[in-house]
Amino acid sequence: MDSMKAESERLVREKMTGEKLSDEFIADFLTKVDEVRNGETGMVDWSEVGDLDPEADEISLEKIESQARVDNSALNRLVVIKLNGGLGTSMGLSGPKSLIEIKEGMSFLEIIARQIGTIRKEYGIEVPLLFMDSFSTLEQSQRELKRIRFSQSFPSTFLQHKVPRLLKDSLQPLSVTGDKNEEWCPPGHGDIWFTLQETGILDSLLEKGYKIAFVSNGDNLGATVHPSIVQFMLEENLDFCMEMTPKTLADKKGGAIFRRIVGGEKRNCQLLETAQVPAEHMQEFEGLGKFRSFSTNNLWIRLDALKERLHSGNFRLSLIVNPKKVEGKEVLQLETAMGSAIQNFPKARGIIVPRDRFAPVKKCEDYLVRRSDAYSLNSDFSITMSPERKKAGLGEVVVQMDEIYYKRINDFNERMLSLPSLVHCTSLKVEGDVLFDVPLEIEGDVTISNSGKGQRRVSEFGKNRISNEVMRFRFT
Repeated sequence: MDSMKAESERLVREKMTGEKLSDEFIADFLTKVDEVRNGETGMVDWSEVGDLDPEADEISLEKIESQARVDNSALNRLVVIKLNGGLGTSMGLSGPKSLIEIKEGMSFLEIIARQIGTIRKEYGIEVPLLFMDSFSTLEQSQRELKRIRFSQSFPSTFLQHKVPRLLKDSLQPLSVTGDKNEEWCPPGHGDIWFTLQETGILDSLLEKGYKIAFVSNGDNLGATVHPSIVQFMLEENLDFCMEMTPKTLADKKGGAIFRRIVGGEKRNCQLLETAQVPAEHMQEFEGLGKFRSFSTNNLWIRLDALKERLHSGNFRLSLIVNPKKVEGKEVLQLETAMGSAIQNFPKARGIIVPRDRFAPVKKCEDYLVRRSDAYSLNSDFSITMSPERKKAGLGEVVVQMDEIYYKRINDFNERMLSLPSLVHCTSLKVEGDVLFDVPLEIEGDVTISNSGKGQRRVSEFGKNRISNEVMRFRFT
C-alpha cells in the first residue's frame, strides 16, 4: 500500500510540476488525494445535518434594506468577482459560455461589464470587476473585453488552477490517447480563495483599501451589486454572507446551508451540495420541507478575514468527489465549492433574497427562458423576471425539451428561429423534433409533441396562441 501511495504521489507531483503549478498548490491537492485514499467520499454524515436558526443564521434582504444606513461611500470598499471558467459543456459548447448572446445581441460578459459601468456612473466610484478564468476561457474572454472596450486601473482577469483527473482504483493521474486536455479538470470554484492568495491579488486589494468581495457565477445576470448588503456587512462586522432564495420544485439540485450538530451541540454553518448527499437522503434534500431555501452562489466575503483564515493554516473547504468516465476509464475529479468556505467564519449569515437575484443558465431550457419575454433586460443591465409576469403572480417557468434535439446550443438555435412568448407560460414540454418557425404565444401548461419521424413546424398548427393544451402533430 505504501509503495502504491508513493507511486501515485510521485506521478501526480510530476504531472502538476510539468504544468508549472506551485509547490503549495500541489501539496494541497495531494492532501485531498490522501483523504480519498483514506476513505473520504465527500458524503456528509446525515446525523450532523441540523436546521438553521431563523433568527441567528438568516436575515431577509428586505429587512436589511429597511435597517441599513444609506452610505454609498461603502462601495469604495467593494470589489466584484465573477466566475468565468465554464465552457458550457452541458449545452454542447466548446468555448466560454459567457460569450454567447443572451439579450439584445449582447453576451453574458458584455452585460456584466455594463452592469459595473452603470454602478460606476451612478455612484462615481470605480468598483473593480475581476473575472476568474480557466485555461479554456482566458484568451477568448480577454478578446471579448477588448472588443467591448472594457477598461479599469486594476487587472480584469486572473487564472484559476487545474488538477489532474485520477484513476479511481490507483489514484494515479489519468493518461488518454486522444485530447490531452481530457486528463485535466477544474478543481471547482472553491479554488478561488487559494488563487486570490497565491496570485497576490488578495494582498493587492487589501493594500488599496478594499474590504469586501462580491463573488457570483458569470451566468447569473441577476447577481448585481447591492449597496445595502455592503453597508450591512460593514456595520454588523460580518465575515461571510451567502444569498439564499426560497426553493421551488424547479430547484432540486441547489446547494443548501445547514447548522452542523455534533453530539447534540451546535457547531458551524456548512454548505451541503447535491454531490455530498447520500442516496437514501436525496428525496429529503430535494424536497421543500427541511431545506426551504437554497444557495444562489452569490457570496459576500470580508477580504481581511479571508486572509487571516488562509494564513492560520486552518482554512477548510468540503471535498467533493465527482466520479466520471473518460475513454471508458473510471476516474475521480476532486473538487471544492466556494460556498463551503462558510464553515471557516463564525460571523456568517444567510441572506434570503428574491428570486430576481438568481437567473442562471446551466442548460438550453434555462437559455430559452432567459432569452424569452419571461425575462427582461433592465436599465441597470440586470436580467430579471419581466414586470408583466410578476404582476400576473407567476413563478419560474418550468421547461423540458427533448434532449436529442435541444440539448446542444447549435441544435437549439437551429430549431428556435422564432423564440416563443413565455411571459404567461407556467410550463412547456417539447417532445420530438419541432421547429419554432413563427411567433407563438404560450400560456399556462403546454405540451408540443412530435412522435413521428422527421421535423415538424409549429406553423402547421395555424395558431399564434396556445393555452393549456397538449398539441400533437397529426400523421397520415
